[in-house]
Amino acid sequence: MKVRYDKLWRRMKDNEMKKSDLAKAAEISSYTMTKLNKDQPINMEVMLNLCKVFHCDIGDLMEVIEE
Repeated sequence: MKVRYDKLWRRMKDNEMKKSDLAKAAEISSYTMTKLNKDQPINMEVMLNLCKVFHCDIGDLMEVIEE
């Protein structure tokens, strides 16, 4: 299974938010931001922090793709 964060990037664009702004707001390390950029799985706690930033559900930020 793979994950994609295209929904997250769209939401950031809609909110005119830079990646550095997102990292600060969700308290995300540069390592985790790299994982997001590469569509790699991240910690559930990070996903919950992202949901808090955007006031949404996990499915609004990412999708799971079966291979």
